[in-house]
Amino acid sequence: MKSIFAPLSMKIYSSLISRFFKFCLLPVAYAILLFTSSCETPEKVLKSNDLVYKKTKAIFWYNKKEYFKCIPIFEELIGLMKGRESTEDLYYMYSYANYKQGDYMISAYHFKNFYDLYPNSQYSEECLYMHAKSFQMLSPKPELDQTYTYKALESYELFLNMYSDSKYLKECNESVEKLRKKLEKKALNAADLYYRTSNYKAAATSYENILRDFPDINEGEKVTFMIVKARYKYAQNSIPSRKSERFNNVVKSFNTFKYKFSASKSLKEAEGYAAQSHFQSVQSAYEWAEISPAEDREKYFRVFFNELIAQQPLITDKKELDQLVRWNEKAYFLIVKNNFLISEDKKSKDKLPSLEQTVKTYYTFVDRFPNSRYMKEAERIFNNSTELIKKLKANG
Repeated sequence: MKSIFAPLSMKIYSSLISRFFKFCLLPVAYAILLFTSSCETPEKVLKSNDLVYKKTKAIFWYNKKEYFKCIPIFEELIGLMKGRESTEDLYYMYSYANYKQGDYMISAYHFKNFYDLYPNSQYSEECLYMHAKSFQMLSPKPELDQTYTYKALESYELFLNMYSDSKYLKECNESVEKLRKKLEKKALNAADLYYRTSNYKAAATSYENILRDFPDINEGEKVTFMIVKARYKYAQNSIPSRKSERFNNVVKSFNTFKYKFSASKSLKEAEGYAAQSHFQSVQSAYEWAEISPAEDREKYFRVFFNELIAQQPLITDKKELDQLVRWNEKAYFLIVKNNFLISEDKKSKDKLPSLEQTVKTYYTFVDRFPNSRYMKEAERIFNNSTELIKKLKANG
């Protein structure tokens, strides 16, 4: 009977040794290797004169996604190896390392520089695309300055001009769409802010610019309606001499809105602004003529008459129509009165033309309004004018 303490066979002995290394020594060796590797810092590698070693470590860290470690090594290698051997692959990884690290400003520069340095490289198309992508990553929220959004769009435009059939075509178009939507939102927010703060001129202009710059904007109906609304508010708050013109602009804007969005829920409200604008354009023309300088007053009353002729057929409210009739009558009388007042402010020898104009406009007034409430005063002015004309002509 064999003892249990008999020597182990050589085969069993080898198996035990193998297991010992596998389960005990190998983990220790691996830990030592990791410890040694972890002790290698970028600073330590940079001190080495071995370019192969540096290159190996930089690529090792790059593949491990430890970009903050490999970036300074790549930078030095690109400088040291320039003119001695190709740095194309290193520069490609360096550009990407900056991008992955989140340094998009730096990566944007280096991706474009790579494309310029190596236009025939297998990576040139990709790097020009990543140049635009880097700027897109810098594009902020719509509320902030959009300088980098514009840079990204310019870069994508450059890329698409160079590679119209690129494998990145779909991604480019999607990115351009997202960037333009951001600019749309920025512009719309700015226009809305102008309106909310009662800066109606800037609001109207901003809304118009939105339709010009983004003709396919989803909020086209809202923007076109807001042009009408902003222009109406702007006209209301304008100086008297410009009101009539600006109310006419409201009507033009409304016509555009009605043509494009005839089924809009905002159409009734827009019609209200247009209806008021028809009346207020005439009212404004009258009020400005009434307060304008005496020498220009008749000219501006003529403008009022033209505005009345243009707008009266479009006004349906009876009270407003009655008011137009009263203004028309008074305007013709005020022209007569104004010519006489001008004559009074002149020296004797210069009175005659104004007095003769007074008589001429009086006859026009009488023919149009024979039963006018201003008839007595108009006759008094006429009589005074004819007497003065006789005296002036008699005195030579």
